[in-house]
Amino acid sequence: MTGHNELPSDLINDFYRNRDGRLSSRQWIALITEPLSALLLLSVPLILLAGRYGAAGRLIVLALVAAFAITIVMRAWKFARAQLCYRVLFAEQAPARWRFWKQTTLVSKAGEAVRFERRLGKRLKLEAQQSLHVYYIESGGRRIMLTMLPRNHPSAEIAEPSSRFQRAGGKLFAD
Repeated sequence: MTGHNELPSDLINDFYRNRDGRLSSRQWIALITEPLSALLLLSVPLILLAGRYGAAGRLIVLALVAAFAITIVMRAWKFARAQLCYRVLFAEQAPARWRFWKQTTLVSKAGEAVRFERRLGKRLKLEAQQSLHVYYIESGGRRIMLTMLPRNHPSAEIAEPSSRFQRAGGKLFAD
């Protein structure tokens, strides 16, 4: 059990990779397997029906497995080349924790609203006007938050980009 100010080891590992401009293994796997649960759920009836048709059914199942494999390979290729972004953002207001389905919206110093359609890490309790270290990627016109940590956290130094961040292709926002 971690204390109030201690960070879980998986989050610390994520920050060490993100601050160097890279995805952690855990983040990369989560990104490439995202659509698989929905695809598997939708394909179960097809697999059950295909079992009734002998050799033709086995071909259908084989084609479905190939489609899953192609999906994984394409997403792996896409996210292996994803550019990480680092930005200091602010929680404009403390979001209601019961509204977990809502997009996370933070604000830049210049007042620009930055919306995240998905987040990989667990939700942190945010306070109004709280300054945050945020790492994210942009993919297909949407932002996916990778990691976030309040700048006043006792371990906040692990969230600051390293000298390797930009050399690895990371994008720093000055605002």
